[in-house]
Amino acid sequence: MKIPFIGKSLQNFADDRLQAVARQALAADPMVPDADVFTVESVKGVIQLRGVVHSEAEKRRIETVIANALQTTGLKFERIANELRVVS
Repeated sequence: MKIPFIGKSLQNFADDRLQAVARQALAADPMVPDADVFTVESVKGVIQLRGVVHSEAEKRRIETVIANALQTTGLKFERIANELRVVS
């Protein structure tokens, strides 16, 4: 007898909406320069951030801005995968 898997992978996430909220939050924050150069994707509730930043502080700021925006909307998400690279 097969037992169906019941876990996080079966949750439904509004990936398009998660991406839109994340991008809007970055564009609206004056402390985030050139927000349009970052790649923001959401797959199964995991928001993936890619691109190059100039400091660890900038990297943390971008993640915090997105996390705060998502919490404000009440949209459910799995996590933020901050894959931004720091290049000085």
